[in-house]
Amino acid sequence: MTSIVIVSHSEDIANGTQALLEQMAGDVNVIAQGGAEGRIGTSYDQIQEMINELSDDAICFYDIGSAEMNLDLAIEMYTGDYRIEKVDAPIVEGSFTAAVKLSVGGSYDETLNEIKQNF
Repeated sequence: MTSIVIVSHSEDIANGTQALLEQMAGDVNVIAQGGAEGRIGTSYDQIQEMINELSDDAICFYDIGSAEMNLDLAIEMYTGDYRIEKVDAPIVEGSFTAAVKLSVGGSYDETLNEIKQNF
């Protein structure tokens, strides 16, 4: 199974994107991390904890600035056994495409290729 990870500066954007994906592709695991301490921003510690707790492969989406930097660092520091990849695609459109592809039986690699071809 493959999870989708959403990292945003905004808790509302992260949770809203997660809600959209869960409505459209309810059988796909979506994990969201947004904001930092109730404010706009990102927290490396929270992102790292989320990445380290993954129980399957993951495709990660982010919005801007420190979300990408902290996600990159968390992936770099990850020592688990799952495949984790950050993709450069719009957070909503990209993750939506990934969720739909996964929900119709797309593999990890097929989903990554779909995202890379479309964004």
